Amino acid sequence: MSTSLRDAWTRERYLLQFSWAMQDYPKNAAIKRELRTELTATAAEVGMRQAVADLGHPRLLAEGYIAELGRRVPRWTTGAVWGTLALCALVYLVLAYSAGTLDTLAQLGGGTVERVFLGATTTYTHTADAVSVGSTLTWQVAVFYLAVFTIPYLLGARVWRAWTTTPAPTRAARA
Repeated sequence: MSTSLRDAWTRERYLLQFSWAMQDYPKNAAIKRELRTELTATAAEVGMRQAVADLGHPRLLAEGYIAELGRRVPRWTTGAVWGTLALCALVYLVLAYSAGTLDTLAQLGGGTVERVFLGATTTYTHTADAVSVGSTLTWQVAVFYLAVFTIPYLLGARVWRAWTTTPAPTRAARA
């Protein structure tokens, strides 16, 4: 029996929430595949909504698996998301600054201006013939961009968990 679009949507939404909570668990893809198979089989008997409801909240299910590890582990995916967002925000700010500088040059009748940041010279040009932005890359700028990615990455990943050995508290233990 094929799964309806609504049932597939319900199952995949549940599995997405489950896999996000399970990112702490090593090799969680196999567990997710097994859970998908079991959900599909159970849904054939009782319906997808009931099958998902019987499993409970995906975060609580994931916490059960993670509790088996005996300790918390880093969340590398979350760190990558944080680092990427920080880097994208910086790139957006650089583009906004460049657009503002070029617009200012246009309002002043055109010309060229140079700005220096961490040893990198950026030249903004707006004339009747050309509109351009040119920049050099220095090791200081490369380190700055690397730090803008790395610091949120490490904080978002909770990298300190890689060195801790204390057991992870569960919701039941906290209550």
